[in-house]
Amino acid sequence: MTILADHVAAYLTSLRPGRGPVMAEMEALAERDGVPIVHWETGRLLAALCRAMDPVVLEVGTAIGYSTLHMAEQLDRGRVVTLEVDPARAAQARDFFARAGVSDRIELVEGDARETIPGLDGPFDLLFVDAAKIEYRDYIELAMPKLTERALLVVDNLLMSGEVALPPGAPVRWNPDSLEAARALNAELIADERWVASVLPVGDGLGIAARAR
Repeated sequence: MTILADHVAAYLTSLRPGRGPVMAEMEALAERDGVPIVHWETGRLLAALCRAMDPVVLEVGTAIGYSTLHMAEQLDRGRVVTLEVDPARAAQARDFFARAGVSDRIELVEGDARETIPGLDGPFDLLFVDAAKIEYRDYIELAMPKLTERALLVVDNLLMSGEVALPPGAPVRWNPDSLEAARALNAELIADERWVASVLPVGDGLGIAARAR
């Protein structure tokens, strides 16, 4: 399900350029095996941010490394520290990074992000969160002390196929706990004086926030 009208989604899809062989292979793998990856538009936005900022990125949730590759391809002096709990997915990601020629810009840390974040050095200019939905708040709070004073936060899946906007009792496909966590985080980000935040209908819904003064 898309959060956009079908004709708008189809139009945006028609604008997508061709992908390199590794990225195309990742997309095919995700489609075949049901691996969750970001929408291309989300990856492209992350790529644009990385091109503009050349940041040190902390990514929570590597999976097979699709969003990581979007970011790493655009870095010069920057790098991505990406966290993944599943060893099999981490191994797939490392293989893709090597074949795409971006391994030197990526550090992949295995383990539960709630345990690995406190041991990271930082500082980080960009925090991208796309892992266990009910743990989003934990990841952000743990990472906050390691962010630069002008850091940018990007959070994926905050509209959850548009289901966060459905009335109580409506049939849904997303886990109800995940939906409630997304609704709560959307409201908190907008109200939190530590952030200048917005929730945008990009991909599956992106929260984008800059640290406030």
